[in-house]
Formats: sequence, C-alpha cells, structure tokens
Amino acid sequence: MFRKIRSNRAPEKTVWADLRDELAPYIKKIYECSVSILSRHPKRIFVCMLIVLIYSVIRSFSSDFKTGVSSTPLLGTKNEGVQNPTAITKGLNSISRTAENLRRTMTIRDKVDSVLNKKKLSQSDSVFLEDALLELKLIQQP
Repeated sequence: MFRKIRSNRAPEKTVWADLRDELAPYIKKIYECSVSILSRHPKRIFVCMLIVLIYSVIRSFSSDFKTGVSSTPLLGTKNEGVQNPTAITKGLNSISRTAENLRRTMTIRDKVDSVLNKKKLSQSDSVFLEDALLELKLIQQP
C-alpha cells in the first residue's frame, strides 16, 4: 500500500515538452507579429502604455468613478454585512480546525515518508504505519 510507483517513461517527454511542441508555431507567429507592430508604431504604443498606467493609478485611489463612493467602509462605521456573530465564530472555528487537521496530516506524512525511505522495515515500523493510517482516518471523519 505504501510502495512507491516507479515509471519507465522517457525523461525528455513531459507534458510541458509536448505542449511546447504543439504550441511552438503559434507562439512564434504571435512573437513575430508583435515585434513587427512594435517596430512600426513605438511612439503610439508608448503613449498607450502611459495612459493605461495613469488610469490604473487613478483607479487604485477611487473604487467607483460613477458615484464617487468608495466600496471600503470608513473607520468607525457600522458594517451592515455582519449580522450574525455566532455564524462568524462557527466559521472561524471550522477554519482553525481544518488548519489543525492539515498540520497534523503533514506531520504524519513527513514521519511516514521517513519510515518508508528505510531499506528494511521492522515490526515497530509496521505498527507505526498502521497507527498513522488509523489517525489519518480519524482526521478525515467529520
């Protein structure tokens, strides 16, 4: 159950290598077109870049141009979205419980990996692996 799976695939044939082989003509065509456009109209593209940069700076300081109202509440104002504090507490408890379970799972995984890297397993190692499996099952139960 805890044995490593060995693959006999060629190391140069990866998913990324296949994708690169398939998409290389399209990427080359896009590159050539963009270089030709950039070389023909460098001033216009530079001006467009400056306009977009200025627009993004202005947009970062105001969240809504139409009404002039910021979407972030000011300090001291009551947040109308928070109506049920018990629901928030339950949600935060659920998040912390999930984080604790994840941390426990990661520590168990590290210990199991260190035991599995041994050349020969002893009986105590087998008992440890069974206990780790049982603990992982208990973590998964709600």
